Order: sequence, then structure tokens, then C-alpha cells
Amino acid sequence: MAYAAGQRWTYRAPEGFEASRIVIGAVVSFGEGERVVCAAVAGAPTRGPDGIVQPATIPFLPFSEAAFAATVVGTDGHDVPPPEFQSALQSWMSDPRGLSTFTVAFEGSLSRLIALQMAKIAAGAQSDAVSAN
Repeated sequence: MAYAAGQRWTYRAPEGFEASRIVIGAVVSFGEGERVVCAAVAGAPTRGPDGIVQPATIPFLPFSEAAFAATVVGTDGHDVPPPEFQSALQSWMSDPRGLSTFTVAFEGSLSRLIALQMAKIAAGAQSDAVSAN
């Protein structure tokens, strides 16, 4: 599938948040490496300080193309501007720590996405340590 800015996608959103959508804001390439699909999520479930889960916008999530493909289910529109996206893209592009990218699928929860990414990183570090011995 050719991913492009402005495409809106459905994903495996949690129950009660089926209207949530992912909108691609940019697809970037760096040399010969895998493309990065930069997107925003509208209507994602977010737990507030009071513990109530309600829809919110996640303005920026950078995915490896493989992780994005594992996330989305089907297209749901095109030429859609991503919510609150441009300033977050600029911050990501100029981050002196490097261009971090999620390599795991998004299932609707930002905290779960981060936990899955950290677990994948930890598993890779353990695998590297075992192969070095």
C-alpha cells in the first residue's frame, strides 16, 4: 500500500472508541532506510487525571512503515488535514536526540504503545547480550 499525507485510516480501536481515526500528516524517508509514517490520532481514548477515559487527540506519532501497516485496518478518507500536527512534526524533525520511531502497532492507547515499544527494546537488548556471550 502506498501511504500518503492526508489519508485517514481505521485501526483496531478499543471498544467505545470505534470512531477514532489515524490521519497521516507526512511520510518521510532518510536515505535507503524504511519510510516513517508520521500521523495524528483523533478520538483516541485517554485517561484524565480524574480517571475518566475520554476521547482526545494525539497530535503526533511516528511509525516505521511496518508498524503502521500492522496498525491500520482500512482507509476511511483522503485529503484530510491531521489535527494539531505541523508543530509536532517540526519538533520531531529538529530533536537533537534523534528521530525516534515506534516499531510496534498502535491499539488505541498511548501508554500501551510506549510499554510495547519499551518491551521490544528490552527484548532486543537481552538478545544482543546473549549473542555476545
